[in-house]
Amino acid sequence: MNSEVRVHGRDFTAYRIGGAIAAVLLAILLGWQIWEIFDGDNRTVPEVRWGVAALDGEATAGDQSGLLAHEVLRARTRLQDERYRSGPAPASDAPDFATGAAQWLTNAPMERGAGRDLTRGWARPGSDTLELLRGSERVAGISSLPYVGAEVFERPFGRDWRLGIADFATHLGALAILGFSLLLALVLALRGRVPIAKGRSGRTVKRFGFLERANHWMTALSFIGLALTGLVIAYGDTVIRPFSEPLLGDLGWLATWGHVLFFPPFALGILFMILRWTWGNLPGRYDARWLARGGGFFSDSPDNPPARKFNAGQKLIFWSAALGGVIMVVSGVTLMFPFYWLDIEGMSWAMLTHAVIAVLLIAIFIGHIYIGTVGMQGAIEAMWGGRVDRNWAEEHHELWLAEIEGRTPTQERSG
Repeated sequence: MNSEVRVHGRDFTAYRIGGAIAAVLLAILLGWQIWEIFDGDNRTVPEVRWGVAALDGEATAGDQSGLLAHEVLRARTRLQDERYRSGPAPASDAPDFATGAAQWLTNAPMERGAGRDLTRGWARPGSDTLELLRGSERVAGISSLPYVGAEVFERPFGRDWRLGIADFATHLGALAILGFSLLLALVLALRGRVPIAKGRSGRTVKRFGFLERANHWMTALSFIGLALTGLVIAYGDTVIRPFSEPLLGDLGWLATWGHVLFFPPFALGILFMILRWTWGNLPGRYDARWLARGGGFFSDSPDNPPARKFNAGQKLIFWSAALGGVIMVVSGVTLMFPFYWLDIEGMSWAMLTHAVIAVLLIAIFIGHIYIGTVGMQGAIEAMWGGRVDRNWAEEHHELWLAEIEGRTPTQERSG
């Protein structure tokens, strides 16, 4: 028995050392991210300078002409612009045929004998005619970039969307993922792994069936696939491109297709979880006490706060997965089929919502993975083999254990 305690003590010390090493690395990454936020280089700047080169292809200071460069850029922009804007020829101005719904096609008196049978109803432009004559109702900005639709992203909401994606969602994701991971690493280094206080009993009780475990792993693996491919899309230019552009190209291609392929199993898994576990994860009278005592995670005492099959922490994870998963599925389908039911502003909101909820879910599930693996002894057995040690069940889910054993809890507690 003493040798077993010594072996477990060495194992638990190794977990704490590993947590300390992870905390140092994560602190460095988090500091780098904070520096990137405030280093003043988060501006959109041109990557190519326009000028006029000599005939031999080498530009010199005397050959540069800002006016000629502007003319070249303007001509190229018009050549690549949409035809309805540039007119029949790139050098001509787009005709202004815009009119309002309250205007008539003609309001001048007709000559005698001409059009006596015409009625105002015939002269009023119909819906098809107005679609041809009415100007665009989009709010667009002004851009000199030679890209079709560039002015759309310069509109007021386009600037807000760019700020939300490039600054808020990207930095929020890095801070949430790195910051929460750092917190968990510090907990592991300072507190250590949560042990089974009474030790293993040698007896097990069934906790989850095969269908529940299979669905859990299908959902978990598909979410990891979605998270990794999404992170490549979001952070590949910053993290991967400096080391290898071809690698970013290959990973970007895989991430673009993989992100869509991992979607169906994730959506089905979330639906099954909602149907199977919602009732057991409704708020109960023991949840507040469990939260007030931190679930007993900060003490090695076996006298933990009582809980049924799902404690308050697991309920928070479940509702994060259920509500966040539904939002991710709806916004993801919207992005997969653009402009079917939303306009460009709605699509912008869908993309921003998808990005923000995604990075928050990644941070939350990192905590879930931590508790289920290195954070707590015996926890992974629930979803691995479906059975858990009886002492583990009694320490963390006493009310549930008493229920399946058909007895009254050894110590009746009020919640």
